[in-house]
Amino acid sequence: IIGQGRTDAGVHAIGQTAHVDLPERYDASRIQHAMRGLLPDDLALLKAEQAGPDFHSRFDAYSRCYRYQVSQREMPLNRHMVWTSGIPLKMQRLQKCADMILGSHNFINFCIPPEEKHATTVCTIYKSKWAEERGIYTYQIEGNRFLRHMVRRLVGTMVNVSGGSMSLDAFKELLSGEPAEKKGHAAPAKGLILEKVLYN
Repeated sequence: IIGQGRTDAGVHAIGQTAHVDLPERYDASRIQHAMRGLLPDDLALLKAEQAGPDFHSRFDAYSRCYRYQVSQREMPLNRHMVWTSGIPLKMQRLQKCADMILGSHNFINFCIPPEEKHATTVCTIYKSKWAEERGIYTYQIEGNRFLRHMVRRLVGTMVNVSGGSMSLDAFKELLSGEPAEKKGHAAPAKGLILEKVLYN
């Protein structure tokens, strides 16, 4: 089974995709029915369908969409999927940071750099937006690709800007692509959710 990509330990997914080559006798409906009794309680196969022989879940993806959930106050019922930061969340400052992220940038200061030689840390971001509902601040981001810890470090650093421990100018400097001694601060994995993967 080839997944569209890996996520950090502790990250959730409601729209993970993968592909697998199987004999023709295993049609999509049979596979989906069989998986109901084989998968653990925290995993579900929502849909199975036949793809073309050259389809690749990772390399054919056009973009990936994530959301991150954070709150200023304790939320016991959502504790496994929301980061309680305790830092003041100011929507105007959060959104100013989010607006800077749009477009193509070198995210070297917001990731664990790839181990492969000549691997790029440039990503193109199509959507970057904050919203708030019932005390949960949600950050949504869509991009052509993401690096290890990238979304978590973006969120953690934006929250620091919101709380006043980092300036907007300092955040902009981290986005410049010049390697910094102190990189972006990573938010916990539990608040991050892979929402969907888009294909042409």
